[in-house]
Amino acid sequence: MKKIQTELFANPSENQFDKLCVVVKACQSCTRMANSARILGRSAGPLDAKIMFIGEAPGRRGADGSGIPFHGDRAGHNFETLIAQVGLDRNNIFVTNAVLCNPKDDKGNNAPPNKTEIKNCSDYLRQQIELLDPKIVVTLGGTALNATAFIEPHHLSLRESVRSEHKWFNRLLIPAYHPGQRAMIHRSFPNQLSDYQFILEQLKRLGKKARTVNGSVRADALVVVREITRLKPKLSYFSLHKLFYLVEYKAVQELGHRLTQAFIVRQKDGPYCTDLHLTKLKNSFSNLKIIEPKGDIIFNHQSAGLFDENDNDLDKVAMNIINEVMEEYGEDDDFRLKSRVYTTGPLRWMLKAEKKGLNLFNAPIDFSKKSNSPVN
Repeated sequence: MKKIQTELFANPSENQFDKLCVVVKACQSCTRMANSARILGRSAGPLDAKIMFIGEAPGRRGADGSGIPFHGDRAGHNFETLIAQVGLDRNNIFVTNAVLCNPKDDKGNNAPPNKTEIKNCSDYLRQQIELLDPKIVVTLGGTALNATAFIEPHHLSLRESVRSEHKWFNRLLIPAYHPGQRAMIHRSFPNQLSDYQFILEQLKRLGKKARTVNGSVRADALVVVREITRLKPKLSYFSLHKLFYLVEYKAVQELGHRLTQAFIVRQKDGPYCTDLHLTKLKNSFSNLKIIEPKGDIIFNHQSAGLFDENDNDLDKVAMNIINEVMEEYGEDDDFRLKSRVYTTGPLRWMLKAEKKGLNLFNAPIDFSKKSNSPVN
């Protein structure tokens, strides 16, 4: 008897979680969900998980039948594909819902939970978070994000806050879109895949010191950046990377080779040149100015006294390529530039490969790839 008692209380949080599950199973707070299963149990994941995903509610063809959140229906399939493709192990994450029963309409189909139902279940959600104490909470969809505001108020919206981290309830809160098919209309699978890559990166950073970056922009990339920013002294950090990529892409198309040896990888929002890290730019441009909160950067060439139009180490062919790119894309905003780069052959090839299950985040961009190249 003593041994049994010792084992029972060796993990008090497990005992408390099991008690919470019993309470949830007996809940009768919401009338229209009286005949739905109450989905909370050990199948949700390990109780020591560092990350918790919160969905909207169990699906009629998914968790309401399988007893496993985000499993058994199309949304569950999409969710499991997304986490697997970025390298998240379902055995190491905890998955639950803002509302723990399946809400149905008059025809028996899935229906969104109403505000009262979300509020009724918010105390169960709070208890789950307090018992498990995850370092990161990811909300999947607007309903889940709104549910967290009942626990600790915030003013986050899904559209404005997607793929960003926020301090909330003594942990990090990351809003993401729901993986269901309807949500995919508003947030495509490639975009959601990028969101999950961001989530993984935040998980890996837990408890680690920020990496120190030193050095300056490599010489061959620096002369290209000088010309891009001479033509457009004020631009966003995001735009600089996309314009740099488009210059290199055009050089390959017209010359058969790139202008630089800079390392360009596929990241969440498309091409990212590691040689253009903000710290390296600051070390290379003494008068670099950053404007918050937009994140625009200004290159003040005149006061630097270094960047005369005729002193740029670029031949006329390279200059023409840069000028053509800037004339065509220089006035595009970030959204438009993102669309532009994703229509190029190398990025279209990568998207096709990712749809087939390859994880190409942080992989170097192969400028020889075309959209119709075979994906091995």
